[in-house]
Amino acid sequence: MAKVDKKQVSDRGSRAGDSVAKSSSSSPQKSASTSTVRKTASRFFANFLAADRYKPNQGFIARTATAAGLGLIFLAGLWRLSETLAVVTVPSWVSQPYSRLGIPFLLAAVAGWFVFRLVNQEDFAEFLIATEAEMNKVSWTTWSDLKRATSVVLVTVVLMTTYLWVVDQVWSTVLTWIGVIRI
Repeated sequence: MAKVDKKQVSDRGSRAGDSVAKSSSSSPQKSASTSTVRKTASRFFANFLAADRYKPNQGFIARTATAAGLGLIFLAGLWRLSETLAVVTVPSWVSQPYSRLGIPFLLAAVAGWFVFRLVNQEDFAEFLIATEAEMNKVSWTTWSDLKRATSVVLVTVVLMTTYLWVVDQVWSTVLTWIGVIRI
């Protein structure tokens, strides 16, 4: 880079030729970003159509739990769709049972494939594998400690609920007696 004379620097502290350089270099950057987007999209679609599993022996529990959670979300949406299709008027060329059940089953197959490919997509699978590895490092409490802590929480909740109910009854009685509340 050439030395910049003080006369070439504008009032804002940038070089006078910067705006020209930026405007002329924006088109190569745009084509580079377009190329990156195309590569990413082609990699995504190539992965979406592949049937192989990425590191199948690693991160099994995290992948299974993620797939089950996503599957439940998709199934809830598909159940709602089938209920909606039951009351929606469909064209005469589509039979009601086929549209009510066929469309959700077709979408369920697509969603199942999407979930399968998502948990086997390289970056996401690496994240799930690392997550399971971190979960295995955690020192989990024993069942007896967990039961004791849970019982303390539940007893505290019951006692606080009882106390608040008693206070509510006392205030209701007092405020009714002095005429503030009419029951």
